[in-house]
Amino acid sequence: MRRLVVAGIALVFALSLGGCGGGSATTSTTTGSTSAAPSSGSGSTSLPAIDDRSVNESSTFTPFPTGSAIPADLKQKVTVDKQPTLIYFYDSTQQTSKEVRIVIDAVRAENRGLVDLASYDIGKYATVNADGSVSISPEFAKNASAVAAVELARDPAIRVTFTPFIVLTDGQGYIIYKHRGLIDYAFLEREVQRAAR
Repeated sequence: MRRLVVAGIALVFALSLGGCGGGSATTSTTTGSTSAAPSSGSGSTSLPAIDDRSVNESSTFTPFPTGSAIPADLKQKVTVDKQPTLIYFYDSTQQTSKEVRIVIDAVRAENRGLVDLASYDIGKYATVNADGSVSISPEFAKNASAVAAVELARDPAIRVTFTPFIVLTDGQGYIIYKHRGLIDYAFLEREVQRAAR
């Protein structure tokens, strides 16, 4: 299933090149809002069990991209305001993406105010059919937010090739952490606290 999702995302990226003609400085994106999530010790809702975690991306300390295709509000937040930000690329139809979002919300609730969240559903316009083929919605090219999200995901400093995918920036406007796939609560909390130092 992961291969199909990755193939679908790769196809969305490819179509964005041919159908969009590049990004626009006027595109906007919707940042995710904080969901009311219980802390890890509350006992009322348990976090998803994670048995098969993906490996971390290679260590990074890279300036956040500032090209014209990057959503203006995110660029302002990260590079000008220097707000530590967790950027989450996901596929809303993917169970793994939903589980990672539960962990993200729990970490943010326990560490309120340390990082902002910007989330992008880059799988929203791609559908994997029963026969394994991928269909791209014609609405994709008409949605400026979707095009901006794909351009951001394609940037060489970020390079999303798999969902779910997390990028974390610090208070200097640098990308300090990237992770793909399922993530552990304690590990993400440690990285969020490091970003806010």
